[in-house]
Amino acid sequence: MIPSCGAGPRGFFKKRKTPAARSPRNEDNVSNDLLYSPSVLDFITVGTEYCKYLEQVGAGDFPAEKDSAEGRRAAFVDVMCGLLPMLYLKASLMGDIPEGEGYNAGRLTEEDYEYIRTGVADVMGTLDDFLDVFVEDFRYSDKPILCTVSENLADIYQAVRETVEVFRDGYEDAMQVALCDVRESFRNEWGQKLLNALRALHDARFHAKDADGDHTF
Repeated sequence: MIPSCGAGPRGFFKKRKTPAARSPRNEDNVSNDLLYSPSVLDFITVGTEYCKYLEQVGAGDFPAEKDSAEGRRAAFVDVMCGLLPMLYLKASLMGDIPEGEGYNAGRLTEEDYEYIRTGVADVMGTLDDFLDVFVEDFRYSDKPILCTVSENLADIYQAVRETVEVFRDGYEDAMQVALCDVRESFRNEWGQKLLNALRALHDARFHAKDADGDHTF
């Protein structure tokens, strides 16, 4: 698995101009004012915290007082209900990102994805599944589609983590491409998945009941 996100990004990348094996930098398209703007750095900061927390969940890293399944789930849901709205807001505030030249090869593997997905699924337990209509498959069905919180959060993790890693390297042309890619995928894919998962997490936080009918948390 790739190294943990670690500390926040405001000091973890250095400005670099031209990475190896990439197309020449287009000075007209790449702007330091954009790449290092508060809105972009805020997105990277929140994205880093999101990725870092999911990696801790995958490793089973919870406070000692959260040693029960219900306690771990309650802690996870509370954190996600705080982080996901912030991530959505920061992605929205970046606005439109000019398209950069070249491309960024993906770094995350299927094993990385499954590490996050299974970690979330284990914590969520029976509350991982939820029904949704705001998915592509619903166009071909007259019934809600069965989805999972874990898969949605892992999809978001993949998109955001790829961007965080590019910013960690600090190559400006690659950062431009990564920002454009993550903003576009936010508009078309993971932004909706975030809202879908957040609705399920909200329900788990305030309406989940155990077998005896008592509220779990």
